Amino acid sequence: MNSRAVGYEVVVFVTQWALMLLGFGVLTKFVAPLNLLNPSLSLDLYFDAAVKAIIALILSVAWLFIWDRQVRFYFHRRAR
Repeated sequence: MNSRAVGYEVVVFVTQWALMLLGFGVLTKFVAPLNLLNPSLSLDLYFDAAVKAIIALILSVAWLFIWDRQVRFYFHRRAR
């Protein structure tokens, strides 16, 4: 195998895992403990959970976008 291609794959893999762990860290340290709506009623708890789920979804989409850019760069570069 080409050592440059293997090196690039390792960089992509490490970057993806670092972003995932960073995302989980952000979710557990900052997003989950927040009281976004000051939930006093049971319905407020559902809205609070929904806002936190939207934040998690946005982080997931951002991670997938970065992953997609890495893969496209790798395969378009190899096709030339």
